[in-house]
Order: sequence, then structure tokens, then C-alpha cells
Amino acid sequence: MNRPALILSLALLLLAGVGCSKQPPPAHEAERQAPVEAGASHIPLEGIRGLCLMQVPEPRLEGRWLPGEAAGDEAAQALLSSPVKGIISHLVAIPGQHRAAGATLALVQSPELAHLKAGWIAAKAKLERTQADLAREERLFQAGAGARRDLEAVLSEAATAKAEEEAARLGLEAVGLKPGEAGASYALKAPNNGVVVAWKVQRGQGVEAGQELGNFQAAQAAVVRLELTQPGPIGWKAGTPCEVRQASGRTWKARLEGTPSTLTTDTRRLNYRLRLIGGALPMPGTPVEVQVPLGKGIYLPQAALQQMEGRWGVFAVEKHEAVFRPVQRGMELKDEVLVLEGLKPGETVVAEGAYLLKAYQQKRTEPEGEGGHGH
Repeated sequence: MNRPALILSLALLLLAGVGCSKQPPPAHEAERQAPVEAGASHIPLEGIRGLCLMQVPEPRLEGRWLPGEAAGDEAAQALLSSPVKGIISHLVAIPGQHRAAGATLALVQSPELAHLKAGWIAAKAKLERTQADLAREERLFQAGAGARRDLEAVLSEAATAKAEEEAARLGLEAVGLKPGEAGASYALKAPNNGVVVAWKVQRGQGVEAGQELGNFQAAQAAVVRLELTQPGPIGWKAGTPCEVRQASGRTWKARLEGTPSTLTTDTRRLNYRLRLIGGALPMPGTPVEVQVPLGKGIYLPQAALQQMEGRWGVFAVEKHEAVFRPVQRGMELKDEVLVLEGLKPGETVVAEGAYLLKAYQQKRTEPEGEGGHGH
């Protein structure tokens, strides 16, 4: 090799080593010449570029603030419905908008309600007329100018009119209205302070009596929901106390209500539920953070862990060779993974580029003629 070519080769070798905090150690001459058997688990590191090594750190006890969301308790939710048949004329409340107790949420134009009001007005007029007739017959009878039979007939009519007025009034009160407030439109009102979660009807839509129109949520959120990746915190059991905080600086004490046994259908994560304890509670939908105890263990970069044949593990470095070693994987946290078992502090593992070793080993273990040409 001439001198310019030699200089160029050395420069390329130096550039290949830039960017790693620690490169694989050089192999001995005898190891470089030793043949590698097909399917062997040990991978010589000589000539494999893009690897960075690290020493396994000491185990540490870790707790992280992870994002969650305040939610209303199911017991504080209510179904919104109209007690009369009609047509939705106006949806006043916007979903998510806070409404005070008694505030109008929606208006329902109802011929049925108008009929009830008309029936009460007619019954009330009849009652007033018969009461006036009764007063007149009583005066005549006391003065000796009226017959008992006429007085008894008017008494019977007055009793019937009073019963009819009471029935018409009860018909209005049954739909939550006082007779003097009733009209052709029914105002659906907020049962307490809170928000409409969602409407299930549209303006102009006809509805039946008792049909569900939407959901209402009380203003205070007593529950926090938190989604975590598998396998979840080790030892985090029901009843464990923890702390919840808001970006504004407000904090709450909370208690874990239960450990999830199944994954959510949409995000495929574990859904935890915590109960807030004491203090002024936040509004439903408020973003919060939960201090989650993760347990004690070794934390490695996510890139260090690879999955081989259904097992999670790392590539440990032994005598200038890398060997895949299964480990017990814990929670993922941003760019780190908790390793519970399988490693000891001070050992050397491949921190970056482990996927190259995975691909290299898989290629070596493929039968001839399947993954290549068998060379």
C-alpha cells in the first residue's frame, strides 16, 4: 500500500470512532483469527461500528412525576332527560362549559307540556267557578231562601272540581314544574354545579319522554386517571398513598384505588385510578401529575434493551465479545428502562447500537439459503 492510501485508511478509522463515549476494546490477534461457529451466541466486537458501551450503574430508588388527568367520580354523574315529549329548540350549554346549579342547559318545545298547562288552567277556572257557586248557595241556604238539595249538588260539583285541579297540578309537578311556571317550553336545568360532558341529541330533533339527552358531571373531580406502560410499578398496591400536583402549584394527597389487570383497548396501557383526599378538588379534565414510586433497580437507556425470541435482554460484553443476556424488564420512563433482575453493577453492556448486534446474531443463526446465500 502506498503512503497516500495508508493515510486515507487511518483517517477513515479515526472518523469511525467519533461519537461514542466508550468504544469496544480491541481484540487479541489470536481471537481475531479464531473462526466463528454458525449460531454461536458470542459476537466478536471487532469491526462492528456504531457501538457505545457503558458500565451498569448502581441500583437506585426512583420516583417520577407522571402525567394524569382529574376526572369526576361516576357517582357524581347524572343523565339528562326530558320528562315530556317534544322537540329540542335550543342547546344552551356547550359541553365542557361550567354551569351553575339551576342554570338552563337546553329548551324543549313540547305540545304535551302545553296540553298539561291548558288542562290545569281549565281545571283551575272550573274550581274557582264552583267555589263561587258554593259560596252563593251557602248564603241562600242560611237565609232560608235556598234548598238543601241545591246546596248539596253544588258541594259535589266543587269537590269534583277541586280533585280535577289537584290532578292537573300534580301532572305539571310530575315533570318538575310549578303550575305558574309552566308553558309550551320545558327548560332542562343543571342539577348542580358542573358541566355537560356531551349531548346525545341535536337542535330540531324530536325526543320522547325519558329519553337520554346527554351526560352531566359535577364540578369537582374526586378521581385521577393515570395510564402507564407495562408492566407497571412493582409493589404499587391498592391503598398506597401518593401525591398529586397541578401546574399552578396546588397539591393533593391521593390513594391508589386498585391495580389494573387488563389493558385499555385504545392505548394498550395500564389504567390506574386514584382517589383524591381532602381539600378543594380540581375541575374534571384538569391535567395533573402523579408521583409514582417505581421501586429500586438499575436504569439503562431504552436502546440497550432488545427483544430476542420473545425475551428482553441486553448485550453484555465479555472478553471483547458480546453475548445476549435475558433480564427482567420494568417500566419505561422516557429514555430509560428499569431493569429489575439479570445484571450486576459494574458490568459492561452495549448502550447504543445494540440493535446492530441483534440483527447480526439473527443473520448468523439463519439457515443457509433463507436469509442470504450461505456464504
